[in-house]
Amino acid sequence: MKYKVKDKVKIKAWKELEKEYGVSSYAGSIKCNYFYFVKDMEKALEKLNCNRILTIDSINDNNDCYKMKELPNWYWTDRMIKCLTKDNKSIICEPINSRFEILDIR
Repeated sequence: MKYKVKDKVKIKAWKELEKEYGVSSYAGSIKCNYFYFVKDMEKALEKLNCNRILTIDSINDNNDCYKMKELPNWYWTDRMIKCLTKDNKSIICEPINSRFEILDIR
């Protein structure tokens, strides 16, 4: 798991996920590990008008998924997340490879 509770993350757009993983035959959704990114998730993000930025509310390490404060009805995976917001406030994202980069541990 790349992120922690209270992190603000930017969610990838449908087209970006489709390009990376393709659309599955399961109801036209995109498989991202054990969970699917579905059209309803995309619609909810658009309705929320949040610049695709969500706050991680809880983590399920057993299933490698997150619950988001703003949209708690779905499970989200690392594959669905584009990046951590730069300072947990701005919408400027910086992709990370590991938690060590954020903590600057060497």
